Amino acid sequence: MPAPFRETAIPEKRLQVYCAQRDLHSREIEIVRDIVSKPLDWDFLLSDAAENSITPLLCNHLLEIANDLLDAKRIVQLKEFRRALTMRNLVIAAELITVLNLFRDAGIQAIPYKGPVLAAQAYGDVTLREFEDLDLVLRQRDMKKANEIVVSLGYKPKYSWILSADAPSAVVPGEYNYRDDRRRMMVELHTERTLRHFPIAPDIDELSKRLVTVSFSGHPVETFGAEDGLVLLCIHGSKDFWERLSWAADVAQFARSQPLLDWDACYRGAERFGATRMLHVGLSLGVKLFELELPTEVLSKLRADRVADSVAGEVEQRLLARGPSSLSGPGRFRFRRQMLSGALKGWRYSLRLATVPAEEDWEMLRLPNSLAPLYLALRPVRLLRKYGLASRSDASPGKDL
Repeated sequence: MPAPFRETAIPEKRLQVYCAQRDLHSREIEIVRDIVSKPLDWDFLLSDAAENSITPLLCNHLLEIANDLLDAKRIVQLKEFRRALTMRNLVIAAELITVLNLFRDAGIQAIPYKGPVLAAQAYGDVTLREFEDLDLVLRQRDMKKANEIVVSLGYKPKYSWILSADAPSAVVPGEYNYRDDRRRMMVELHTERTLRHFPIAPDIDELSKRLVTVSFSGHPVETFGAEDGLVLLCIHGSKDFWERLSWAADVAQFARSQPLLDWDACYRGAERFGATRMLHVGLSLGVKLFELELPTEVLSKLRADRVADSVAGEVEQRLLARGPSSLSGPGRFRFRRQMLSGALKGWRYSLRLATVPAEEDWEMLRLPNSLAPLYLALRPVRLLRKYGLASRSDASPGKDL
């Protein structure tokens, strides 16, 4: 699969693509040095790298392979960015250990994924992958106790009413979000109820049978096995329309870091979640953007899935565009519809996500339980107001449609 857009993108975007990878080959090092040797819009480069969560890797590569091409002021700036992000990542990783220990002591099985666990599992270093929050998967029945623990640590729930007795049963949160503004920390708890972007609801008990141990900062932590983990990354990227370069880079780096990956088991897991098309889009992005090498049989499946290849091509163009390019309301609906093979399945999936009310719908208009069905009509109206009929650059990544 060729990567025409990567080679014709503006230099700042090309540089980000190369530096989003953990390891660079000699040819890629030459390309990076050639780009850095020429004029660059450094303000755009650094701000866009932050938007795409690849600043640590960008700083590392520029300081290690292009140091002699940078002026003294730029070197100091990159070193300061790297140091600040390293300290930040270590603080968040330590917080994860604290939360997991408290959950374990309370008899709650919480499975971390993304964030520091992904950094350790895929990149081999918790400081190399920028992250903003902690994501943990647990069972809905443990949420009351988990809520008490997280609140005891100083976090405040974004929606304090979501676990209350008077919360409408029809409202499904995207996640249970907690923030500690003083420490700039955020925790997101996910359950079988909130993981609504899975085409088929996940069985957490089943997933728990295939956990593996990852060590970071000297602490062993259980997370999802490689085969499940890769599929989960692709579901997450698809949920948020692949709006960050780091999400595509994660898929490529994760696949490279797992040389013994059982691809048959991976596909069985994707089928179990109804997420084979999502897996294909993520892998196609890895190939197009990062020249991810895959087994012949997997490449054959990607080539056969023309819709996935087309979607990945559109995502690639958006990621490499100069400015942010969020999808419009109708564009998001179409994207969701394309995430499942089969027209009927795609329409059902996109309609479900477009109409099942979420916490923002209840915040906009609080209806009694007896009128909760009206949210099915109100939600599409709110989404169109938020995202519009045309592409916009100010819409936040896919917490909604």
